[in-house]
Amino acid sequence: MKNVLGFYLLILASQSLATKLDNLTFPDSLAVEGQTLKLNGIGLRKATVFKVKVYGAALYLNEPTHKSSVILKSTTPKVLIMKFLRDVSKEKINDAWDSAFEKNSAKYHEQIKKLKSLMPDAKEGDSIEYLFLAEKTEVKVNQTLKGSLEGGDWGQALLATWLGDNPPTEELKNGLLGISN
Repeated sequence: MKNVLGFYLLILASQSLATKLDNLTFPDSLAVEGQTLKLNGIGLRKATVFKVKVYGAALYLNEPTHKSSVILKSTTPKVLIMKFLRDVSKEKINDAWDSAFEKNSAKYHEQIKKLKSLMPDAKEGDSIEYLFLAEKTEVKVNQTLKGSLEGGDWGQALLATWLGDNPPTEELKNGLLGISN
């Protein structure tokens, strides 16, 4: 009987260490560069007038905050994870990057070109992770490092595509900021 009770307590404890969004699970914290980053917020990216669910995203920070300006100015490590809810072609992902940077910051031509070269044809269940460090941004696809993009200001511009003045949707931005919609 003790073993059964212990098993259920373990399940309950492990469930409290993750947050669910739609059919996706995101851990409540991540270990990065010797630090523990805490889940700041989660949101869904919906596209078209039909509100098709494309991906869920989670933002991890040293110190959670609802202020995008604080996040974008910070040089501490940050992680943004996208988990896809449907198949999305590399072409569509790259079209979205073109649109995002056109609206937010078009001056990073070489970095945008390299970022687009790292993008996969995403399948349902795939993940893309962005690790924002002081002087570079690492891109992982399904936990495999695909490349790094140099420049802290570039990382800020990349993160601003979700948290800046022209995010994909306000709902996604507010979710990542931990603000209820």
